[in-house]
Amino acid sequence: MPVFEPASATDAVFASSYVLYSSCSYLNHTAKNILIGTAGAAGLFLASAATANADTAHKVAKNDTVWDLSQKYGVSVESIETLNKIDQNSHLIVTGQTLQIPAKNDARQQKDKTTEATHEVSVKDGDSLWSIAQAENTTVDKLRSLNGLAADENLIYPGQTLKVSGAAQAAAQTQTASADTQQASAQTQQSAQQTASADQTQQAAATNVQTQQEASTAANSETSQKQQVQVVVSANHTTHTVVSGESLWSIAQAYGVTVDSLRQSNNLGATLVAGTTLTINDPTKTPAQQQTQAAQQQTQATQAEASAQTQQATQSSNNAQQQQTQQQTQQQTQQQAQPSSSSSQQQSAPAQQQAQTTQAPVASSSISGSAVAAYAQQFIGVPYVSGGKTPSGFDCSGFTHYVYAHFGKEIGGWTVPQESAGTQISVSQAQVGDLLFWGARGNTYHVAIYLGGGQYIAAPEPGQSVKIGNICYFQPSFAVHVN
Repeated sequence: MPVFEPASATDAVFASSYVLYSSCSYLNHTAKNILIGTAGAAGLFLASAATANADTAHKVAKNDTVWDLSQKYGVSVESIETLNKIDQNSHLIVTGQTLQIPAKNDARQQKDKTTEATHEVSVKDGDSLWSIAQAENTTVDKLRSLNGLAADENLIYPGQTLKVSGAAQAAAQTQTASADTQQASAQTQQSAQQTASADQTQQAAATNVQTQQEASTAANSETSQKQQVQVVVSANHTTHTVVSGESLWSIAQAYGVTVDSLRQSNNLGATLVAGTTLTINDPTKTPAQQQTQAAQQQTQATQAEASAQTQQATQSSNNAQQQQTQQQTQQQTQQQAQPSSSSSQQQSAPAQQQAQTTQAPVASSSISGSAVAAYAQQFIGVPYVSGGKTPSGFDCSGFTHYVYAHFGKEIGGWTVPQESAGTQISVSQAQVGDLLFWGARGNTYHVAIYLGGGQYIAAPEPGQSVKIGNICYFQPSFAVHVN
């Protein structure tokens, strides 16, 4: 490397303006020495700097950087570099170079008008990416992008917070990395300008590269450790094989545990695949007991229905006997006297009308709410199909219509006609077997069958299946007691 040796006081001034510039992309090459100025430049270098003026030019002095000038004049680095066409990767300026400093109003940072305000929603029971996208007038792909989800990931759970607008997580990380890169580049440039020789500059740059490599290695190691999920299995545990239509939430409800507990005890991917065997730590409920209870409820409902039919048959038999007795009385009366015959007929007619009136309400009151609830639970797991009305696939109104049709009751094919299937009541007055509606009357969008205890059964939405929900997480608007 050539060495500049000053021969006079004037040359010594020149030597003080001897600046070494090094670009990060050429760290492995020999540093270039640039000697700036002439005999007349010495006077310019020794002259005192003019008072900072946002509307004036600035002549670059030794050790000046774009960042120093931005701090001095109260403007941004980007505005100086844009106005003077400076490379925004190397930020390189030269001693003696004249720079135009923009006015503060011109250099004011402008916010991106396209940046949306951040808006978030909390996932509720029964929500899916599709339903949230529909409700928020966006797309599933945009939700995945905003929340850093994989392209094939659909799994969300109640209580989770999702962004529906704002900056994507990946974009925020890129901006942070860009800011860090600019800061590191400015620091590297300033350090290079203050270095006395090219050899020392190369050594400092090599040290900087090594530090970045060590930091990158440490970051990768930390990321790898985070990705390794440590599975926790307690002494009191059981296993469960996933079937089609199940979700982490439904399995957690069946065993009385939390979704987080299921994640801690199993290595789970983005989607829950049928046939996967899950470890359930410390279950507080047994699905077999729930099935037994459901069977008992169904048995009770069947017994109640059989009892109602027996009562109806008994009443019909009594009515038949009454009619037969009345006919025998009429025949005896006709044989005794003709005048009394007409009187007997007048007496028997009201009796027949009274018997028919007594018999009529039995058919409408024979539908048991418990029987409706028990029958509806037989279809748990049937997939949601838009417009579906059979066990091969239901939508919400098709499911309720199918259940009530089994008991001979026509309630209508979709939600609005089903509002008129009985008497409208408040949700707090709802009984087992009643219909629950979501939305304003005349414009409802969802319907379910009440099971009691704050629970209901419904065909929720696309991608899900017939399942039991809780009104605590999805509050109905009103109820209808089917007449």
